[in-house]
Amino acid sequence: MGKSKTIHEAFVECQTTTAVHTKLISGLKKTYDKTEDKDTFHQEFLQHLKYALIVFKREPAVERVLEFAAKFAASVTDEEVAVCSADDEGEAETSGKGMGDLLLFVFNFMLKVHGARDRAVRFRSCQMINKLLNSMGQEADIDDDLYTRIYDGMLIRLRDVEALVRVQAVLALARLQDPEDANCPVIAAYMYLLKCDLSHDVRRAALVSIAPSAKTLPTILTTTRDVKESVRKLAYEIISEKVHIRALTIAQRVKLLKHGLSDRTAAVKEACATKLLQSWLRTFDGNVLDFLKCLDVENSTDDTAELALNVIFNKVSPAELVDNFELLNENHVIPATDLTCEGALYWHHLCAFLKTQGATGEVLIDNLVPTVSAFCEYLQSFVKTLNTTVGDANETVVEELLKNEFIAEQLLHIASLLDLSDEVGRKRLDSTIQEMLIAPYVPSPLVKQLVELFNRIHSNDEERITIMAEIIADVREPITTVEVEISDEEKRKKELKLASIRVQLNETRDTLEDLVAKQDFGKAAEYKNMLEDLEMSKASLMEQSNVSTYEKKEEKSDPATLVKCMRIASEMMQQLSVNKLNPTLQTLIDTLVLPGIQNQDPAVRNLAVNCIGLASLLSKTFACQQLLLLMQISQVDQETIKVTALQAVFDLLHLYGLEAFKVDGAVPSASDDDADSEEDEEDQGEEGDKEEKQNKTAANSAVAILSGLLDSESSEIRTVAAEGMAKLLLAGRVSSPKLLRRLLILWHNPTTEEDLHLRQCLGAFFPVFAMAGRSQQECVEQAFLPTLQTLFEAPTTSPLASINENNVATFLVHLTDHRNLKIADSQDTVVEDSTVHDSLSLKICNEILVEPDAPGIRTLCKTLNMLAVSHTNNTLMKDLSLLSGQMIGAVDEKLSKKQLVKFQQTVEKALNSGAGAEIKTDHEMGASSQEDEGVNSQEEDTQDTKDTQDTQEQHTGEEGKSQEVEEEEAKSQEVEEEDKVVSQETEETEVTSEKSESPKPVEEESIVEESTSKRKTRGKSKKIQEESIEERFAAPEEEPPTTRKSTRKPRGSKPSVSSSSQKKATFKTPAETTKSTRKGRTTRTSKKSVSEDIDSDILASPETIAVPMKRNIKKTKVNLAALLSDSESDAENVGTNTATKHRYTESDSSWFDDI
Repeated sequence: MGKSKTIHEAFVECQTTTAVHTKLISGLKKTYDKTEDKDTFHQEFLQHLKYALIVFKREPAVERVLEFAAKFAASVTDEEVAVCSADDEGEAETSGKGMGDLLLFVFNFMLKVHGARDRAVRFRSCQMINKLLNSMGQEADIDDDLYTRIYDGMLIRLRDVEALVRVQAVLALARLQDPEDANCPVIAAYMYLLKCDLSHDVRRAALVSIAPSAKTLPTILTTTRDVKESVRKLAYEIISEKVHIRALTIAQRVKLLKHGLSDRTAAVKEACATKLLQSWLRTFDGNVLDFLKCLDVENSTDDTAELALNVIFNKVSPAELVDNFELLNENHVIPATDLTCEGALYWHHLCAFLKTQGATGEVLIDNLVPTVSAFCEYLQSFVKTLNTTVGDANETVVEELLKNEFIAEQLLHIASLLDLSDEVGRKRLDSTIQEMLIAPYVPSPLVKQLVELFNRIHSNDEERITIMAEIIADVREPITTVEVEISDEEKRKKELKLASIRVQLNETRDTLEDLVAKQDFGKAAEYKNMLEDLEMSKASLMEQSNVSTYEKKEEKSDPATLVKCMRIASEMMQQLSVNKLNPTLQTLIDTLVLPGIQNQDPAVRNLAVNCIGLASLLSKTFACQQLLLLMQISQVDQETIKVTALQAVFDLLHLYGLEAFKVDGAVPSASDDDADSEEDEEDQGEEGDKEEKQNKTAANSAVAILSGLLDSESSEIRTVAAEGMAKLLLAGRVSSPKLLRRLLILWHNPTTEEDLHLRQCLGAFFPVFAMAGRSQQECVEQAFLPTLQTLFEAPTTSPLASINENNVATFLVHLTDHRNLKIADSQDTVVEDSTVHDSLSLKICNEILVEPDAPGIRTLCKTLNMLAVSHTNNTLMKDLSLLSGQMIGAVDEKLSKKQLVKFQQTVEKALNSGAGAEIKTDHEMGASSQEDEGVNSQEEDTQDTKDTQDTQEQHTGEEGKSQEVEEEEAKSQEVEEEDKVVSQETEETEVTSEKSESPKPVEEESIVEESTSKRKTRGKSKKIQEESIEERFAAPEEEPPTTRKSTRKPRGSKPSVSSSSQKKATFKTPAETTKSTRKGRTTRTSKKSVSEDIDSDILASPETIAVPMKRNIKKTKVNLAALLSDSESDAENVGTNTATKHRYTESDSSWFDDI
């Protein structure tokens, strides 16, 4: 038996390692049993525990102390419950439902101090509550009153400003949620945090804690599209462990696999492949075909099944894959009776996978497929099953037809993998393809695979065009047999001839009998032969029908036939490399494509427009003839056909340029040529200038028409128009600052938030375009002020009013920064002393002086400090110095004037110093700007500010790009108070606040620095020394920081962003600080170095949510009634601030009302 331990000894020794905790708990329990005054023991135990509660940093020694204290309190509880059940059997349970006094005492203290103003106390108290609940066991019971207090207290802490506190509150509430309650506030809070919390560690903690149910499952699935890699990875791990595949719909299964296996991060791909996919395969005992059935492969339109199969194939050797494929018979084909969609798909992708394995795969693939001739017979025999369109078109027939169509498509893919070196097999495959293309029962969706196979066999374009034209002619004008009834005259002649034969038969029989009677057997034999001939003639006449048949070609014009012909033509033209239309193609277009434009069926018209676009890419002359037709179609037809026409128009403009637009008046007629020949050279020059002007006007009109589609109500048309304009700008076919301004506004417009393809396309376009050269940056410069002016003047009812002008300005400054140029333009060497920012700074200064009181002046003043202006041009710097003085005198608004003063100081400093090549931007100035404003900052703050600027320069594809930071002046107490008032007013009116730090309690200090200074010697286990801590647990004069409602949008609705745009967490010492901006709101928080396992706690985040709410409560002991009362008033304050600043909806914050 071990020795008894004092409380001090136990708390000192438990810090070294967790291996001695069991022994220490046993020894301390002996001391507890011997102690008569339990209250004294409780107080001493709590006094030692308090030293751990004031340390915010995740020290290993502190973690061991808390773990030991929670285990000891729970172990004492277990013993007391056992004694209670033995002594008081049959009696009612005691207060606290059998909980020990020590455990209840610790719970009460933690619930009392969880709202302390010290962030360390709030963090450790929530962590201790979590550890106590986890140490109580799965079947533990607690008092209803204690349950309610924990419940309400931790819900309040979910709004704490510190991410670490919110993490522990989330973990503490995990055992208090009720999945069966549809209105459970804990589950509602978890769902809110998963969607909207800014800290990825809080989202991870909520993901670990939330119980999967029909209500929470959609929210859990959205976390697989989180912007943070660790959250996405954890989401796949949680789903693989807690969610059965049968609980998901087919669409959810496909989406999970698609997003996971195609994720940009290798860790997420690995989690999806090794966790989720393997878990689903174990559900089906490793049967891949059963797994494919759950994905509904025949109705899937993407390559998700292919991604999943490739992952499975890569984990098994090729030889083993071939040996385990038992569906093939001795002829190396799947019997028709066993051929299913899943089996055909698996067969196809297994062959494709072996094809990529080099020589080894080539050898193994021979065991999976027959010879080319044998496979063609197998393919033809199966394709004949598609000839079931005639008959009852019920659901069963349609489903069977679609199933066979999918299988036929997979067989055609397998045919493309066959070895075509055999001449006999190649000819057999060629004839099979042509027969299938002509066959009326082969549906048009199979045309693409058939044409691709045909192109592999025929490489010559002229031969390909000729054969395909013949096939199209056979499909549209098949040879048919016509039956015609014979005339009455022919019927009478037939009857007369038949009657004559009958008479001859009778006469011949009589003569034959007489010869036999006379025994003249020689003549009898002759008449017998004559009798047989007459019998045959009679039989042939009797067999002749009254209907005559003949063959003829009949043209078919039904939509199904036309669609098939159009698809064959379009697939053929996509593979051609000719640069003109030969007579065969021209005839095909005149007889098939152009008439299809006027067809009533939309599918026929759409394919006809597509064929015209493809033919125009082959011939510029034909493109000039049909371009106006495509423009008209893009304006008047159905939406799908409009999109096809627009894509064709943009392709032609991108290939040929705007000179393809010509008006009839610009082309002189023959009579005009005769008249012009009599005029002098001067008149001819004037006519040429007029013609050029008309062509330019026509081109500008065409661009205006196309750019007008950017305002279309149809998102698909708007997306195609924006993508096409971006391509024209990037290719240099169009150079228009006005068009660029429209694209910028369209990208930031909230109405396009759901157009993921549009935003992704434009987000990739702007950086590539602007950084391609000096001329492109000048185009962005010309669009700079008009873009901001449009946002400044937007009415409050317009969606543009909600766009953050500061974010747009910061983004445009980044685009026009000459240091980001990727191509050294030839002009740059000439004008290296003059950058785009130089001219832009003059334009902004003049704009401010024109209207000093105009809306948006504050944004323009901020922009001046972000420009990287070169000071090698002394004339420019003198002009800026003069203009800055004039602006300071003209602008009255205080914060704008401060920005102008800062800009003037920068310019004067650059003029005086003469060192360096350019003026530092607002992000680069860091410590120097703080020194000018009288703020004493550390050197690491300057470096941190530069790191922040480097991160911002990489962030060009998402909204919320602005991370401008400014320091408040502190020269006197009066100026400081005045600045705080102005900053508070600005915070209520702007979307982006003016660098307001999160209010912190007056008495809060750096806990880690204080503890570190008192612990001079630290080994692998860090000891906790005594200090005066009672004031750290005092009731706060103000409500502890709680988060306002974040304006962060749910992460599941956003597309996947580029890795360069993600915010990277950087963990430094607590003395270092970082400034983070989210949706224009700037906060300041300490960076922390933390590490903890996911099973116990989640890594702390250096991010913070928002400026904390203030609440006035009494300094006396905190009780539950006062806390709830203050919570109600705090909820009212939250609603008020939300209405003025954060624009939050009631649905996002409804779970707060249950507290």
